[in-house]
Amino acid sequence: MRRAFHKDNRIVPLGIMLLTFIVFVYHFELDRQGPLGEIPAKAVQAVPNALIVESARTASRPLEEPVEAQPIKEEYQEHHAVPSAIPSAKPIVSSSSTAAKQPHSAKGLSTDDIVLMFKTGATVLWKRVPIHLTTSLSAHRINHDNVIIYSDYPETIGDWEIIDVLANTSEQVRHSELFEPYVQQGDYEARQNYAEQLNVPGDSAGSSGGWKLDKYKFLPIVDHAGRNRPDAKWYIFMEDDSYLFLPNIVRYLEKFDHTESWYLGSLAWIHGDYFAHGGSGFALSRGAWEQSFGSDPHLVQKFEAFTEAHGCGDHILGHALKEYGVQFGETTDDSRFRYGFNPESHWSTWFEQDNWCQPVYSWHHTHGRDVARFYSLEQSWDFDHRPLQFRDIYQALVAPYLRSRVEWWDNLSSKHEIRSSNAKHVQAPSTVKSTETWRSAWQSVDACEAACTAWAECVQWSFYEDLCKMDSMIFLGSGIPAGDPRRQSNLMWTSGWLPRRVENWGCQ
Repeated sequence: MRRAFHKDNRIVPLGIMLLTFIVFVYHFELDRQGPLGEIPAKAVQAVPNALIVESARTASRPLEEPVEAQPIKEEYQEHHAVPSAIPSAKPIVSSSSTAAKQPHSAKGLSTDDIVLMFKTGATVLWKRVPIHLTTSLSAHRINHDNVIIYSDYPETIGDWEIIDVLANTSEQVRHSELFEPYVQQGDYEARQNYAEQLNVPGDSAGSSGGWKLDKYKFLPIVDHAGRNRPDAKWYIFMEDDSYLFLPNIVRYLEKFDHTESWYLGSLAWIHGDYFAHGGSGFALSRGAWEQSFGSDPHLVQKFEAFTEAHGCGDHILGHALKEYGVQFGETTDDSRFRYGFNPESHWSTWFEQDNWCQPVYSWHHTHGRDVARFYSLEQSWDFDHRPLQFRDIYQALVAPYLRSRVEWWDNLSSKHEIRSSNAKHVQAPSTVKSTETWRSAWQSVDACEAACTAWAECVQWSFYEDLCKMDSMIFLGSGIPAGDPRRQSNLMWTSGWLPRRVENWGCQ
C-alpha cells in the first residue's frame, strides 16, 4: 500500500508538468496569431481581396460626427465618416462602408489620395446612378469613403447616402424663378408620384427643369468636398452621364505637384473665360482649393449673382477660380489638353493618328451600356504595361461595328463635302489620284465610295441624296434601326469605312 502511494506521488508531478507544457504551447500559438486570434499578415496576403473587403465591411456613420482615423495594418483600411458642412441638411451617412486599400502607383499617388465628387440630379438619379454603384464606384476600384455623391435631393441607395448640396442655399436664391424646380421636389416625394399609366417613367422623380438647377451645384460641391476632406491631394469631378478612367487619371496627375495650383480637364470657354468642361470631368489640386475656396469661406455666396446671371455651372466655377488666380491648365494651348478628357461619347468622337496613342481619361454622354463596357475593358487592362489609349477604345468599341457599306447610318464624315452645286469648284486634296473621280462623288453611293478610295488619307465616307462627305478621321456615328419612325420621314443615309487604312496608323 505504501509502495503504491509512493508510485502515485511520482506520477502526479509528471502530470502537472505535462499540463503546464500544454498550456504554455497553447498560449504561445495565441501570441503568434495576435490579439483575439487575429490572422497573421502572411495569412491575410493569401486571402482573396474580395474576401478581405467583405470581412472589413462596417456600418455607416453620420457625416456630422467626425471620427478619428485609427491606426491600421497594411492589409486593412479603416474607414471613418466625413463631417458635413451643411448643418441644416438631413443627417448624412458616409457614401458607403468600407473597401480594401487601393494599390499605390510607382510614384506614390493612388485613389486613396483623391476625392471623387460625383454629381447627379433628382430627375435622373434612378436612371443613371445604379449602374455606377456596381462599376465605376465599386469598392475594389476606389474606396467608398473617397467618393461623395451630390444631388439636389437627399436619397439613400443601400449604404450610400446622397447629399442634397442645395439644402443650405440662401433665401434670396430660393426665391428665384430658376430655382423653382428644387422647391417643387418635396411635393413630388410627398405624393409618391407614380405615373406609368401616363407613359411617364416612375423612376423619373421630380419636376421638369432639373438642368436649370445644375448650375447652382458646382460651387457648393467643390466647397463642401474641400472642407470635409482636407487630407485629399486632388478633387476629381464626375457627372452621372460620364465615365472616368481613374487608373489613367491617377498616372496623369502624378506629373503635377498637388500643393501647387492646378485646374485640369477639357478646355471650354464662355464669355472670355477659359474653364474645364464639367461633363468631361476635371481635377482640382489641394493647392488650387486652398488658393480659392480655402482663402474665402464666403466664396459661394460671393458669386450668387453671377450664378443667377449665367447658365453653366462649370463656367461659373472656372470664372470664380480665375478671380482667385487659379487658371485652367498650364496654358490654354498646351497639347496635353487637346485630348484625354472628352466632352463627347466614344461613338461621336474622332479617332486619328494624332490621338491614336494618347491616353483616354473620360467620355461624356455615356449610356448605362457604355458604362458597363468601359468598366469591363478597364478591368481587363494591364495598366502597368501601358495606359489605356484611344486606339484601344477604337479596337474594342468602334472597329467591331465598321463595315465597307451600311445603309441607314450616318458616320459623321465632314472634312470634305461634295454636292451637285459645288462639284465644279471644289479643290481636291493633293493626294487624290483622279480629280474627275473626286468631283463626281455626288452622283451616287458608288461614286462617293470611289472618291474616298481615290483620296489616300480617306478612311470613311457617307452619302445622302446628292451629298458625299469624306473624312480622314474615323467616327462610328449612329444608325436608324428598322421600325424607327425616322425612316419614314428621311431619305436613306449610307456610310462606309476603309478600316484597312487605319491599320497603318502608328505611334509617333
